[in-house]
Amino acid sequence: MATSRKYIGRDCNLELLSDAVEEYFQTRGYQTQSENKDLGHVVQARKEGTIRTVVAADRSFTVTVEGEPNSFTVSFGIGKWLQNLSVAVLEGIAIGPALFVAEVPISMWDYEIEREFWGFVEQQVELKV
Repeated sequence: MATSRKYIGRDCNLELLSDAVEEYFQTRGYQTQSENKDLGHVVQARKEGTIRTVVAADRSFTVTVEGEPNSFTVSFGIGKWLQNLSVAVLEGIAIGPALFVAEVPISMWDYEIEREFWGFVEQQVELKV
């Protein structure tokens, strides 16, 4: 299930925020891929390993950042690892972020990761990255 937060009047550099999100996952051992376009930014992150590869080979955390510096939305969810993220961003953000976030059952560990992620995003928005 995807969660979203809307930020108004924060004057935040959305490209820097997207870069910070990608770095957030990388420093925690995730493989990432991202795409920044005029309409929005998408970051995907997934853990690799033998068990993860067998159980959930195409599962990833997917973050979208859309809008303008003073009115933007950040969405966090679990979706499919997209092999061609550039094409998906061009097609998906124009239609809506729902394409990127699949309805996948979430474990308690995923809830903890999401809680920590939102704490990080709130901090970055306050700093006006």
